[in-house]
Amino acid sequence: MTSPDDELRERARKHVEEMPAETALGNPDPAGGSTDDPKVIDEAAREKNQQ
Repeated sequence: MTSPDDELRERARKHVEEMPAETALGNPDPAGGSTDDPKVIDEAAREKNQQ
């Protein structure tokens, strides 16, 4: 027979497995993340720094 603590621990483990990685690590993005290509953002930043 499992103890209530074991059951709670198992439920928590399953819950964390279903979370997006950034949320599970404690860094949720309230804006929902970006779908932009990071290469384009990096290139724009380099161009801005060259000016």
